[in-house]
Amino acid sequence: MSKMQCIGIEKKVHAFSLKPISFQMESGYLTGLIGVNGAGKSTLIRILAGMEPEYEGEVMVDGMTLKDNYETVKQKIAVVSEDISFFKDKNALENGELLGCYFEKFSMEEYYRWLDRLKLPKGQPIFQFSKGMYMKFQLAFAMSHEPEFLLLDEPTSGFDPVFRKDFMRILQEIRDRKIGILMSTHIISDIENIADYVILIDGGEMKLNDTKEAFGNQTIQQMLEKYSVKRTRIGDLLKRKTVSDYDAS
Repeated sequence: MSKMQCIGIEKKVHAFSLKPISFQMESGYLTGLIGVNGAGKSTLIRILAGMEPEYEGEVMVDGMTLKDNYETVKQKIAVVSEDISFFKDKNALENGELLGCYFEKFSMEEYYRWLDRLKLPKGQPIFQFSKGMYMKFQLAFAMSHEPEFLLLDEPTSGFDPVFRKDFMRILQEIRDRKIGILMSTHIISDIENIADYVILIDGGEMKLNDTKEAFGNQTIQQMLEKYSVKRTRIGDLLKRKTVSDYDAS
C-alpha cells in the first residue's frame, strides 16, 4: 500500500499564508479537500504535485521526499488542474505523443481508451476545448501513466450535472484500483457520498482531518459551516445600516 505524507507544509503567497499542515493519504482511499474559495486548497495541491518548489515542510511518497526525489516521485503522482500546461495548439493525440514520454508507464493504448470513454475528440486542438472538456482530457492523460495518487483541483466546476454524476462513478472505479485520490472542491455534494476522509481548510489553516464516519449524522456541509470562519463582507455591512441609523446620525 502506497502512502503520501504531508508534514508541516507551509507557504506564504503575498498576504496569504498556508499554515503548517500535516496529514497522510493511502492508496485506495478518497480524501475530500474542502473549503471556500481562497482557503488554500489549490496552493496545497500545487505543493503536493511538485508545482510549487518553494515551501516549508516535507512531502513524502513511500518514504521518499518530493524535494530530493522529484523525478522518481512524479511518476507516482497525477494531477488534474487548470494550472497544468499542455500544448494548447496541439490535439489530444499529439499531446499524448509529445508529453507521455516523460512518464515511464505511459500507455498510448490506455490513453486511447480513456479518450473514448470520456467522449473526447482526438483531432481537435486543445485550445478549442471547453473547461469541462479540458478537465476530462487531463484525467485521460493522468490515468494513462498508472499513478498511485491522483490530485484533483476543483475538477467538476466545468461539468454539466449529468456528467458530474458519471464522474463520481469514475472516481469510485479509480479508487477501487487502489489509487489514492485527493479532490479539492467547494461543491460539497460532489464528495458527500464517496469521500473516505475529509480535510477542511479555512484561511490557510487545517481545521478538520477525519474520517467521514466520524461525522456521525452531520453532513460535510454542516461541518464546513461549523468550522469555517464567518467573514463579513462590505455588502453585508451596508445592509445592516438602516434608515433609522442614518436619521440618528
